[in-house]
Amino acid sequence: MEILRFENITKKYGQNTVLEDVSFSINAGEVFSLLGPSGCGKTTLLRICGGFEPCDSGRVILDGVDITDQPPNERAVRTVFQNYALFPHMTVWDNVAFGLKATGVDPKTIKEEVPKYLELVQLSGFENRKPGQLSGGQRQRVAIARALINKPKVLLLDEPLAALDLKLRQRMLIELDTLHDNVGITFIFVTHDQLEAMSISDHIAVLKSGKIKQIGTPTELYEAPKSSFVAAFIGDTNFFEGTVTNLDGDYCDLQIEDFPLLHLYNDKNVKEGALVHISIRPEKFSVYATKPEKTNPKTNLLFGKVEEVIYLGAHTRYWIRVQDWRISVIKQHYGYALDERSIKWGDPVWLSFEADNAYMLDQYLEDDEELLALPDLD
Repeated sequence: MEILRFENITKKYGQNTVLEDVSFSINAGEVFSLLGPSGCGKTTLLRICGGFEPCDSGRVILDGVDITDQPPNERAVRTVFQNYALFPHMTVWDNVAFGLKATGVDPKTIKEEVPKYLELVQLSGFENRKPGQLSGGQRQRVAIARALINKPKVLLLDEPLAALDLKLRQRMLIELDTLHDNVGITFIFVTHDQLEAMSISDHIAVLKSGKIKQIGTPTELYEAPKSSFVAAFIGDTNFFEGTVTNLDGDYCDLQIEDFPLLHLYNDKNVKEGALVHISIRPEKFSVYATKPEKTNPKTNLLFGKVEEVIYLGAHTRYWIRVQDWRISVIKQHYGYALDERSIKWGDPVWLSFEADNAYMLDQYLEDDEELLALPDLD
């Protein structure tokens, strides 16, 4: 069931268009992420939803009601800001109780409600502390409890993990996911971190330059990106351009300049002679020190030379030269023997990948070249 809808939202600052005719809807009870690079318009869209920023045109519909012109305090929406915006002179109890007091809730109800929400965010016993006496993760929980105690229909989270270190971010992601399961309301999560978005979201909207590039589940965005921008922003990938040849049912060959002929699943049903761009994720390749036996006719075998090796604990990333192309490959460490000879820089190697693991793109953007060239080492 739809809980929130943005209709044709446009926002400009002078001559700069921050959001351009943005329209989409969000289902009740889901975690929906707005993901994109700095300056893409995601925080502006969140502020428009919260009532902190007017839009130049368009409407915001919450549970069937047009809230476009409502002030923030009259919307059934609450925001957790990146800096948490806690009152430093107030105790944890008073910070959480603030929203109820501001709306005239009687003291008896406040006394009953505050302990419930402190328990919900695992801060029972911290009632008398002030924000300066708390860790970053604890301050974030206070901000969430303060937002939730007013029972909003939608909770807005603006880069809520940006100020935390890596391990605390990972732990807080799990806690936020658990908290969402417990309260059951809609969360809208703004982030520039694709791993955060993929970890917690039911659906993700990827933005670039004020426009929605694609909306989908994390799996859809990763496995079936519509454009080079989405493919590169959601993880790491390899791009190839070639001409379709030799149609064979649902499969075809791809002739790439200065590269071996590839056999691919023709998921877009393109015609022979068409120029297409494909994306192959690094983990879809397998790497071998010796030529493997080809038991499946739909398996592609490539011969190359290792140009770079980075050991990252859970996996190793290789950059392998195949003729005139440099390919990023990830080898997962399901087991690792210290006395086993590993593949080194300069080694000749064989790569394989299945025809079904290459994905044809609807759109390849030349202005994304700079982004596409950046290796993701996470």
